[in-house]
Parts: sequence; structure tokens; C-alpha cells
Amino acid sequence: MPDTARFPALAVACPSCGSTPGQLCTSHSGTRTRRHDVHQTRTAAHNAQTRSTQ
Repeated sequence: MPDTARFPALAVACPSCGSTPGQLCTSHSGTRTRRHDVHQTRTAAHNAQTRSTQ
């Protein structure tokens, strides 16, 4: 199970690779799981969602 405390952006889908909420991002080719970070676009989407709900 991915660490949502470490990666709060996992609460939203990733616009770059298409990973669903709760799943780790994959490489751009889709062959490897990104275990140390998430895509910048996913972080931006999470930040936008967080700001709109406050």
C-alpha cells in the first residue's frame, strides 16, 4: 500500500500517467513504478483541488 502520508497527491488521479487515486505513478513509458516521488502534474492537481475545497 502506498504511503499517503508521504505522498498526499495520491488522493487524486495523475494527469501524466493516468494512475488512479491511491496508485503510485508510473514512468512515462508505463513500464516502471515511481517509488520515490509522483509526477509534478499530479502534485499540482492535488494542490489545486486542496485550494478549491478550502
